[in-house]
Amino acid sequence: CGSQDDPAGKQGLANLVGALVSEGATKANAYDKILQKLYPMAAGYGVSVDREMTVVSGRVHKDHLEAYYRLLVEAICTPAFQQEDFERVRDSLVSGIENQLRFASGEELGKAALYERVCAGTPYAHIESGTVQSLKALTAEDVRAFWAAHWTRDALVIGLAGSYPEDMPERLARDLGALAAGKP
Repeated sequence: CGSQDDPAGKQGLANLVGALVSEGATKANAYDKILQKLYPMAAGYGVSVDREMTVVSGRVHKDHLEAYYRLLVEAICTPAFQQEDFERVRDSLVSGIENQLRFASGEELGKAALYERVCAGTPYAHIESGTVQSLKALTAEDVRAFWAAHWTRDALVIGLAGSYPEDMPERLARDLGALAAGKP
């Protein structure tokens, strides 16, 4: 899914969900605990959202793969969407629009205005991050509902690169298969 899947009036929801998966707690670990576990591994994961898709990516040295793998699968399959994470990440996204996009990135602001005009009336008309107004209107429940509807095993494509055990593709497919069924 991508920003094209944002409901009307909730522009930026797909991006907020991705940011919370990347920068929020899971049901097993608070966000600060995740960071404490990732730091000694020199590892991390992130989520990027564009108009048509969401990409979860990460890097870890093969010596730390097992510990990292658990954290990554938890982030994708069991995000907690805690209120304090929601407010912190949403406020950061709002600040990015208010301060970075509006005042420090004239080219990106111009592209946003162009997309809004050229794609008016389509799901492509808004930037992935949404608007200040739409982000401020979102709730943690909106995030949970969007994740449940769109982060599904039937909409998932898995890609791996680097040095990993031979069974990793099957294992990852099985573990991410814990996501609910949904529309491909």
